[in-house]
Amino acid sequence: MASLMEELIETLDAEEKVYRELIPVEEDKTRAIIANDLDSLQEITVREHDLVDRTSALENKREQIAKDIATVLGKNPKTITLEQIAEVLKNQPEDQKKLQEVHDRLKETVMRLQEINDQNKDLLKDAIEMVEFNMNVIRSTRMSSGSSNYSSDASEVAGMAPQHGMFDAKQ
Repeated sequence: MASLMEELIETLDAEEKVYRELIPVEEDKTRAIIANDLDSLQEITVREHDLVDRTSALENKREQIAKDIATVLGKNPKTITLEQIAEVLKNQPEDQKKLQEVHDRLKETVMRLQEINDQNKDLLKDAIEMVEFNMNVIRSTRMSSGSSNYSSDASEVAGMAPQHGMFDAKQ
C-alpha cells in the first residue's frame, strides 16, 4: 500500500508539473489570438498537443493507481477520491501531508489553466463573430453595389447591373 501511495503522489506531482508547463503555452496562445497570428497559433497548437498527450498518459496512470488503491481499501474504484485516500493516511501524517500538498497544487494549477482557457474561448468566439460580421458586410456591399447610385431626383442611375454571386457560373 505504501508503494501505491508513493506512486500516486509522484504521478500527481508529475501531472501538476506538466499542467504548469501548459500555462505559458496557453498564455502564448492568448497573445497569438489577440495578434491574429495564425502561424504562431499553429506552432502553439503543436506544443499544446504534446503536453496534453503527456497529461493524458499521466492521467491514465493515476486512474490505474487509484483503482488499485480502491481495491486494496475495499472501496468502489469509480467513486474513490483523493480526499478519501488522504483520510486513510491519517495514521501516516507525513504521507497525508504530501498527498494534500500535491492535490492543492494540482487543483490551483488546473484552476489557473481553466481561467486561461475560458479567456481564450471568449477571444476565439469574439474573433469568429468579427469574421462573420465582416463577411456579412462584404456580402451586403457586393449585393447592393449596383443599386447605390442615385441622381438628384432619387431615381436609380443606370450603369451597373446587379451582381448575384462572386463567381461566374459559365466558366
